[in-house]
Amino acid sequence: MGGKHKVANRTKNNARPSNSGRSAELLGTSMPQFVGFSGVKDSAFGFSLSNPDEIETSLDPNIQVILKKIAKKDSTTKIKGLQEFAELVKESEVDIVKSILPVWPRFYNILATDTDNHVREATHNVHHQIVLKVKRNIAPYLKQLIAPWFTSQYDTYPPAASIASQAFMDAFPPNKIQEAIVFCQEEILNYLSDNLLVQTAQTLSNLKNVSAEEAEAKYERVLISCLQGYCLYLEKVSIEQIKNAIDLNNSIVSNSKFWKFSKSKVARVRASFFKIISVLCQKAPFLLEEKGSNVVNNVFNNLEEHDAVVLPQVWEAALLTVSNIKDWWTYINIEKLFLPKLWKILKQGGQGNASVIYPSLLPLISYLPPTIEETVPQFYSLFFENLWLGSKQKSTVASRSESVAVATAFVECLQYIILKKQSDLPFCKTLIKTHLLASIEWCLLEDSTNYKSLFNQIASLIQHWSRNLDSDGLKACLEFFLENVLDLFRDTLFNVKEIPCFDVESFAVKQLDFMQSLKCISKSKKQYKVKFCTDSESSSKQKPEVGNVINDKNYLDRLNIFAYNVSELYVQYTTEKKSNILIKHLYSLVINFDTECFFLAMSERLKSKNPDSTLADIYSNVLQPWLNTQELCCKHVVSLIFLLFEFLQTEDKSAILNTFLKVPSDECLSWCISEALSHPHNKNPLVKEWLRSERISKFIISITDLIIVDGCPPELGVLFKLSLVEDENGEILLHKEAVLSIVSKLTLAIENYTDHTITADTCTSQAAYISAIIYTENLLLTYKDTLLLALFRLSCNPEIDNEIVSQETMYEVTTSWQDALTLLTKNLSKEESLSLCSKLAGIIEDEFSKSDLSESKLNHFVKIIVMALIAVYKSVPLGLSEFFEIFLRNEAVHSSQGFIEELCTLTEFLNGNLPRPHKEIDPITTNVENIDVARYFAWIYLKIGVLSSSFGDAIDDEDDDDDDSGDEMERQVLILTVINQVEVYASQILHDLCVGETYLTTFNNVVHYDAILHYNVLTEMKVIEALKVCDKILKSNITIYLNDMSMKNGWYWIKAVYLYYSKIQPQDLCSVYEDFVRNIPDSEVEITLQATRIFKDHLTYDNVQNKFDAVGDIIVLRSLIRCEEIDVQIAEVFTKMVNIRIADIPKFLYNSSLISWQDCQVIVEIIRLCSCMMKSKFQCFNQKHWDFGIISLVSWASNCLKAKVLFDTYQYQSLLCAVVNLYVNTDAQMRHLKEQKIPCSYIDEWEEILVESTHNDLLQIWLYLADQLNRKQNITTFLPLIQEFTKIFSHVYCERVFKASESLPKWSKYLKQSCLLLTNSQPSLQLWGYKMLLAFVPGLVNIDAEAVSTNNPHKMGLIFEQFKEKLVETQDIVNSLLMEFKLGDDSCRVEPLTDSFTYTFAYLLLWDILLSLCEKSSTELRFQYADWLKNEDLLENLLNNLFRLMPAEVLQFSERKSKSLMEPFLRKPDISVTDTCDSEKIENLVCWIYSSTLAQLPAVVRHWWTSLDGKLSQIVEKVTQCYVSTHLVTQELNELLACQSKFKNMVLNVLPGAREIIAIYTVDEAQVELIITLPPNYPLGCVFVRCDKQIAGASLKQWLLQFKKCVVHQNGRIWDGLSLWNNNLDKKFDGVEECYICFAVLHPGTYQLPKLSCQTCKKKFHSACLYKWFRTSYKSSCPVCRNLF
Repeated sequence: MGGKHKVANRTKNNARPSNSGRSAELLGTSMPQFVGFSGVKDSAFGFSLSNPDEIETSLDPNIQVILKKIAKKDSTTKIKGLQEFAELVKESEVDIVKSILPVWPRFYNILATDTDNHVREATHNVHHQIVLKVKRNIAPYLKQLIAPWFTSQYDTYPPAASIASQAFMDAFPPNKIQEAIVFCQEEILNYLSDNLLVQTAQTLSNLKNVSAEEAEAKYERVLISCLQGYCLYLEKVSIEQIKNAIDLNNSIVSNSKFWKFSKSKVARVRASFFKIISVLCQKAPFLLEEKGSNVVNNVFNNLEEHDAVVLPQVWEAALLTVSNIKDWWTYINIEKLFLPKLWKILKQGGQGNASVIYPSLLPLISYLPPTIEETVPQFYSLFFENLWLGSKQKSTVASRSESVAVATAFVECLQYIILKKQSDLPFCKTLIKTHLLASIEWCLLEDSTNYKSLFNQIASLIQHWSRNLDSDGLKACLEFFLENVLDLFRDTLFNVKEIPCFDVESFAVKQLDFMQSLKCISKSKKQYKVKFCTDSESSSKQKPEVGNVINDKNYLDRLNIFAYNVSELYVQYTTEKKSNILIKHLYSLVINFDTECFFLAMSERLKSKNPDSTLADIYSNVLQPWLNTQELCCKHVVSLIFLLFEFLQTEDKSAILNTFLKVPSDECLSWCISEALSHPHNKNPLVKEWLRSERISKFIISITDLIIVDGCPPELGVLFKLSLVEDENGEILLHKEAVLSIVSKLTLAIENYTDHTITADTCTSQAAYISAIIYTENLLLTYKDTLLLALFRLSCNPEIDNEIVSQETMYEVTTSWQDALTLLTKNLSKEESLSLCSKLAGIIEDEFSKSDLSESKLNHFVKIIVMALIAVYKSVPLGLSEFFEIFLRNEAVHSSQGFIEELCTLTEFLNGNLPRPHKEIDPITTNVENIDVARYFAWIYLKIGVLSSSFGDAIDDEDDDDDDSGDEMERQVLILTVINQVEVYASQILHDLCVGETYLTTFNNVVHYDAILHYNVLTEMKVIEALKVCDKILKSNITIYLNDMSMKNGWYWIKAVYLYYSKIQPQDLCSVYEDFVRNIPDSEVEITLQATRIFKDHLTYDNVQNKFDAVGDIIVLRSLIRCEEIDVQIAEVFTKMVNIRIADIPKFLYNSSLISWQDCQVIVEIIRLCSCMMKSKFQCFNQKHWDFGIISLVSWASNCLKAKVLFDTYQYQSLLCAVVNLYVNTDAQMRHLKEQKIPCSYIDEWEEILVESTHNDLLQIWLYLADQLNRKQNITTFLPLIQEFTKIFSHVYCERVFKASESLPKWSKYLKQSCLLLTNSQPSLQLWGYKMLLAFVPGLVNIDAEAVSTNNPHKMGLIFEQFKEKLVETQDIVNSLLMEFKLGDDSCRVEPLTDSFTYTFAYLLLWDILLSLCEKSSTELRFQYADWLKNEDLLENLLNNLFRLMPAEVLQFSERKSKSLMEPFLRKPDISVTDTCDSEKIENLVCWIYSSTLAQLPAVVRHWWTSLDGKLSQIVEKVTQCYVSTHLVTQELNELLACQSKFKNMVLNVLPGAREIIAIYTVDEAQVELIITLPPNYPLGCVFVRCDKQIAGASLKQWLLQFKKCVVHQNGRIWDGLSLWNNNLDKKFDGVEECYICFAVLHPGTYQLPKLSCQTCKKKFHSACLYKWFRTSYKSSCPVCRNLF
């Protein structure tokens, strides 16, 4: 009652559980019923696919499995099984496949007609594979397979039909197909008969398995394939074989169901039926002998068929019926059945199928019955009327193919009838006038687009009559036609008022088309074939094409007379109507027909009025009045006048030309000029003289002005170009002054092309065109070189907007000046050619000085120079060197070379690379702007770019399609191989590369540093690539020249030698050195020492054989300090150094600054050697060496401090750099020994005695230098000193600075000076101050830490106060700089070496110092720092500015780019004095500072973030989450893992994937878990903390609040919060008495402390324990003292 009904267990797919009885029942009912031959008919095919148990057990098991799949009802299963079957057949052996053949026909016969298209396709694919595999072995089973296979070739599913056809072709060769069909024709015909005559949609399919729609579709498909198969059978089999099977064929054809297919609703069934009728009429008419009535009635009843698939078959059957069925008209009523249908079809224009129906009209009327002949006029009148009505139907007019079909049928039928009835001339004339002329009139007057097709057909008819003039009837028809057509033209033209909407011009156009059709042969369509032949066959067999103009003289004479009569009508109409509409068509008539005949006939007409008339009177009486009449004047009148020129006398021509100059209209004058410039008139001397007249010149110049202001019509543009052509004598047709004026105007336009943005492209193109005309062998510089220079300057400009001047036009410009330069240098004298190229080179220099040094521009200049050199090379190949020198001689650029080399020499000297013990370095007196330095190195790249270019580089760019531009080997020749003294250019480039290497090492914070670096790298790559492929002679010349220059100039030329032999021409550098120094004179000791310094990495003492003085030995030892086993050399050199010291100790210790250069350099080299030994050979350092070098260091440093006023002398700078290096190397070595705990007596002496004095002296020197350099405007020459002195910052002892000392300035002075340097315009000095501040960070933190710990604040407050002034100053400037940038939307990119960069960089460096202080401080101190920043409102400004300075790609968040952009947030950028300070450095620093701010002051950043609006808040959150959060979370977790051993009772479990920390605190056996979850946007989002087990009562909530406060509000780390929580728990449980029942502090179940105490013994118990005690003991006494509780 009320229970749920029991439900059977669910089974797969909700099927019922298996049951053997029901399975047997289903098997019994699932057998298909007998459905005839096409289904399962006899024992051979009596197999149901639904019963897989009948499959032969002898087959391969794999095949049985597949056949069972195929036997399934599900189509998908069948398809998969068939696909597997095809693969199995393809991969199996022939014998295995042969074993399948007995079974396969049963499957194939059923599956070939399956309802699923893909099943049939897969079935035929399997069958195809079987056929390919077994080949002839299929013969025994052919009769079982052939019937469905044969008809499946016409399956309605094309892929299935295609595969079946391919299988059939692969099975039977073409010559065997008929035999195979004959062999199996009984099976085929029985199959066809059964499917066509017996089967229905219901019997052909098992309706239990398929739907009614599927069954109907299958039946239609079988019908179509069987009907088409029957057609194929009739076509392939011979008549004799058809007769042999006449009974079977008769059984099909005689059946009434067969004839009902003509009325089938399926179009393809009907089409197949009529195709069978056509084939039967042609191949087996004997089968239709007694069925004429059926054939004729079925065919003619369907003449009105509309379906495009059926229609061709019906009309083909109709034609074959009337031609093969005897007395066919006796089977139907012609008047009631045939003619009404025919008239309807003709009236409707074939019902849109004219192209199919109308070609059959002519054969059809040729088989008309005799009864129609009795009413010929009426019949043909109706026929042509209906035919013409059909041509006007919309469907016919809209389709060209339909119109052509109608026109062709119309004229062909007319031609046939006239030819047949030519004896009845009145009847023929009636047809011509009533139908032919009417059709022409309709075409002329109506707006029809396809009238030409009718004209062509009529022309064919007229030409046919003209070829048969021997027939009187046809001749009369031709004459009648021409007379009446002319009358038609006249009546139509002069009776326009009677014709509504008459368009004279359209009428004339159609008239001309008609006459052109009469003149030309209408070509019939040809079947074109492709045939390949050899060149010889082509040349021998090729014949000139025959024109399509008729050559029949009689016909042409008739046609010319006819044309003249028409043209006379045009002249009459023009004169009477005062309209120029027909003049254009008159001109066309005159030139298309006999021109002379026209003028002679017109002259004869004039003579009839005036016997003295001549041809010139045609101009004066007819053409000149037209020319002077505004309504009639037009271009074609002028064209007619110039046509008349050919037949006039000289005097008449001159008179006519003079009248042209008086025409009032400029437009008319332009027509006259255009005709005069055309061929052959431009060869006439009279015309040439006329073209040089003043009015013509002014007119052409005015066109130039129109071109420039974009007011020139296209016609005048063409005329302008035509007027600037040469005649046969090479002279320009225009006057010279006119040409010069045109050139001047165009030159000015292209030089100021930006002022003519609309017409710049046109003007440039015109200028390029004119260039090719005025710079020729005949003219040379007749028209000056201004246009050439202007075009060249335009080509030199790579920034031309393609919207203003297109690429195609620029190509024209380039080729024009190249061609002109080649021609001029070839024909001018050498001096004139050099002068011209100097002007071109000046343009290059000018454009180069204006460029921004981008690589694309320099490559463009290289390309232009190379193209110019190639242009010169084509004309003077042997004199290219002088032209090359002109193009690469840039005085403005080379003026910077001396300054750059002097500066780099000083750099090499100060850093210790370049020894100058004897020869003093000259002071640098000049100064060069940074842009000029960059241009110098860019020009070097340009030079090597030109030298390493090949002729093919420019030629290929100039014309990729020019096959005649020169031999391929010549195209690959480098320019440097065809000029003289190339070794000078190559060696100078190597020298400049070495200078550039030094410059880039030191001066990396100058403007355009990136450009200099880029071009230096590219130059090196190009020069190495170019010189490696040079020949031996050139390499030898380079070697000789480099050696000579090295002997003279030393250092950088020696480095060039080293570069050449190390990278370009690799050789043993030891041998190179020995050969080099062997040739150095003894007097040039410094050259040898410099070579030793340069080759030092490859030398040993065995290679250095020269004898040197003491300082020379010192330099050699320093150079070879890396060598092993040089103790002897070290001892010898130290002995010499000791002797030098003993000789004059004060001088040695630099007690006096008034020592010579040579003496000072001795000290410097000694210090440098000591420094190198300290760094590389410390193991060789003994006590004597220590005492000599390091103790002297104290004096050297002290004396440098005393002589600090000499800081701007190279002598003092070299000494100071050497002292700094010795101090740095010594301190580094001592620190290393101390870190490695290597026992050494020097360490204590250094730390306790020596370092303090040297350290303090060097810091005071820094203080002085910082002050002095901060005041200088230009410190370029001091940058080497600054870089060398920077090394000291890593060895500053801040504790010594902050220790009170009278000898050392207070630390505040250093702080103040460093802050001043931060805003210096030179990045190197900014970094000087930053590095010093960074070194002082630990000491500054200690000051504040002591104040906090002793609760005794410093009198100046926190250290942050010391930075406040400079921070506020830079912040205000940065705020004003960024105030226009919208936060989160706009990003500011600060360009280097600008005031904006200086203050932004200083601002960020200051913040990095402040954040470093936060990082080094304790939690309590960091809280005070954060509070100070918050009170001063500085941090909020910082964060806002950071997001305005952050790179745009960072703000535009993209997961794909996030990894590549994450690096700046994770790692602090390398901020070194030797690094380049650019915009990218600023952006990286911004990212790092934001990341550092989040790490050090998360609470402050979180507070700022929560105050932002929604959109900006999302941007900040995305940036933080994408780039910073993951790193900070990982950092927090790693810190916890590293420090968890410090907890006694707490264990930490870190889950990085979930960003969780589980802190487990254990007391006795009880545990409490604190789960901390970091949000994805940590630290912006708050940390989530929860504690699942409550212990310690209400205190736990207080501790959790303390944890959150520490982490969320006090910038504490997770570690700080956990330490606080752990300490609270430790204090809570420290000393707590355990429960005396469970003996635990915490209850294992309730996690409570013992709270209930006994009043007697005072022992405490857990309440749960006490309750259990009372309950189990049944007492209420204390468990300890037994007193009542």
